[in-house]
Amino acid sequence: MKKALFLTIGICLIAGMVIPVSAQSSPVILTGEVPFAFVSANRPIPAGQYSIEVWQAHVRIYDANRHPVQMTLSDPRQSNRNEEKPRLVFHKYGDTYFLYQVWTSDYKVEFRTSRAEYNLKASLKRDESTVILAMR
Repeated sequence: MKKALFLTIGICLIAGMVIPVSAQSSPVILTGEVPFAFVSANRPIPAGQYSIEVWQAHVRIYDANRHPVQMTLSDPRQSNRNEEKPRLVFHKYGDTYFLYQVWTSDYKVEFRTSRAEYNLKASLKRDESTVILAMR
């Protein structure tokens, strides 16, 4: 009896872990031009044409030739309740841009403030501006 109960609980736990992963088995890919250099996860990335692949908590950035430029983990995705257009959101301090959010048609992915962004913000002693780029 106990064995059957533990087996049933085990199967339910495994099914609970597998079902959410399989519900989003394919990534969302955004493409567009970023007309300025920016920083993502403390890595400088030059201006150019990029594809951004969002899958679960992973964000991968590819250049125009589909070479990987950056792979980073983000905070858990939040639902895009207003179904706003896909876009990238950057924080700008002086001439330096930091990737802050990636919006798909279904979700918003947000990145934590990096040490470099925190230090730059503290040294400039002024608020950042926000720059939004539309993506396809």
